Amino acid sequence: MNVSPALRFFPYPSLRPGQAELISAIHETAETGKHLCVEAVNGFGKTIAALSGVLPFLQTGRLAAIYVARTHKQLDRVMEELRLVCASFDVNGIAMRGRKSSCLNPLVTKYTSSPLLAMFVCSQLKRAGRCQYYQNLLRRLDSDGRYASQICSTPLSGHQLRRECLRDKVCPYEVTKLVLSQMAVVATTYNQIFDSHSSSAFLEAFGRPLSRTIIILDEVHNLPRIAAELASAKLSLQAVRQAISEAQTHGLPVLARFGSALEYVLQEYLHEAKGPEQVINPVLFNNRVGDCAKISSVPDLANDMIRVGDLLTRQMLAVGRPPVSYIHLLGLFMQQWCSCCSRPDVAYFLVQQKAEPTATYLELVALDPRLSTVPILSSCHASIHLSGTLQPIQAHIDLVGLPRETQALTLPSPFHRDQVLPLISLGVTTAMRHRNVEMFKRIAGRIGEASQATPHNVGVFVPSYSVLQSLLEAELQSLISKELFIETPHLSSTENDALVRRFKAGADEGALLLGVMGGRNSEGEDYPGREMETVVVVGVPYAQPTPRESIRIEYFERQFPNQGRLYGYVLPAMRSASQAAGRCVRRLDDQSVIVFLDDRYATSYCQRFLPSWITDRLTCLDNRDGALLTRVASFYQSHETN
Repeated sequence: MNVSPALRFFPYPSLRPGQAELISAIHETAETGKHLCVEAVNGFGKTIAALSGVLPFLQTGRLAAIYVARTHKQLDRVMEELRLVCASFDVNGIAMRGRKSSCLNPLVTKYTSSPLLAMFVCSQLKRAGRCQYYQNLLRRLDSDGRYASQICSTPLSGHQLRRECLRDKVCPYEVTKLVLSQMAVVATTYNQIFDSHSSSAFLEAFGRPLSRTIIILDEVHNLPRIAAELASAKLSLQAVRQAISEAQTHGLPVLARFGSALEYVLQEYLHEAKGPEQVINPVLFNNRVGDCAKISSVPDLANDMIRVGDLLTRQMLAVGRPPVSYIHLLGLFMQQWCSCCSRPDVAYFLVQQKAEPTATYLELVALDPRLSTVPILSSCHASIHLSGTLQPIQAHIDLVGLPRETQALTLPSPFHRDQVLPLISLGVTTAMRHRNVEMFKRIAGRIGEASQATPHNVGVFVPSYSVLQSLLEAELQSLISKELFIETPHLSSTENDALVRRFKAGADEGALLLGVMGGRNSEGEDYPGREMETVVVVGVPYAQPTPRESIRIEYFERQFPNQGRLYGYVLPAMRSASQAAGRCVRRLDDQSVIVFLDDRYATSYCQRFLPSWITDRLTCLDNRDGALLTRVASFYQSHETN
């Protein structure tokens, strides 16, 4: 196959093993307008291979590319690679963050809790002429119509664009929208593409139909979960109470009565609940609320609430108050709730969190990722799906609704066999029936052994924050000599970034990061070299057996006979574990140890769903104290002497 048109764009002096094959496959997919799913180990160089494969079509203007990733750091990495290409070729691009994360206006950053609300408040601010950053941009454009294009003349990361716009006190999001249609490569988040509220505005600014677009999806194992979450919605009891107060303040008795009826019915359901999560029949629920509120149509009232909320936000802006209307929020939620009542791919719950007794939520949960993915993937010219953990690939094809003729490619690891040592330390497990003080002390002891034998940094990833807390109670900290950094559930992005930076900076003396699988530190972050030499994967992160999980498994079983438990329960857990395991494997000169602390990883069933670069060299250790310490220490000593 002739791949020279694509290889011309590869900016590095040499290719890693397998990259030429990947570039060739991507180039062919872009040329034929098909879909390709690729599994290749972390550190393979998938980003630059994907860009190289599609750039021959982008440079001519025939097609454009949307590169989709989960985190802002991943998006910025795309622009870093594209800048290397630009040293030899004239190709432009930009990393586009969502409205809320781009915004400089405190009325949006401080007072909006979701992208949808941020979009609404932003539109109100612009309409009322109350956003100085938007007004400054309009003035700049009046004096220089090329202002936005000049800022974005070279590929820009989201951080770089925000810095430029902050200097000029103009809106980064609006600048991005102005130049989007001129960009050959746009890197953005899953939300911008697969959230129905965001995608229409994004695609309008993008300025080209999906039929002329190649979509590249990185870390695509996340897509089924993210897509389902984007089609879901949640309303807190606290927000209902705020809406009641707002309606009373503004003399809206019908809306206040509806809010009070909704709160009353929620309390009825809570009184009858036998657990923290209760399944709700939406038709019966709506009828009960309507009867209590003495209204004939909940959907009609939801539309009225949206209109009233829109008016109230304008009034708030006029007097300089934060333009947030809980009546508007309640109307949006109830509109979506009512529109989905008869759908078999949606489930309804009332949830009361154990940790926060006052945190009660009404939830609409989309069960099928294809609600969000099929409209996009069926319309684009071609799509490239990239991940280090995609086995079995057919499951991904099914769950996101790709056609049967979708191509699959699994590439071998470019790392030498002696670079990465995967181990299973037997005699421990986090299976529910075995969770006790003795077991957690044993697990803590094994972590201590791995930490002691590792010269520099160690990452430990566990199934949940409750397991993390149990390990701390088992005196984990006393068993390690390294500085301990603990991920907590309520850290902001800024606080978490600072935590990770301090952990990485501790590599000389040695540090240990304790976090959860499926979280931002176990999937979206890279730790090359000494930043994380050893990874310890504690337990199999199966979801808790809740009504939500049971309904999801039953739904998948109806959609994909004999695969319900695999698709809805097993694969999400195994992919989270595999992602955590791969955090230490980033560069071709890394020497890394991966330790699985759970007997279940020794079974052929679990190993079926681990990447081949792990299972090809996976070794089980005896169930005895000190065995892990000896094996890990021997590995690092052998590399010191080589």
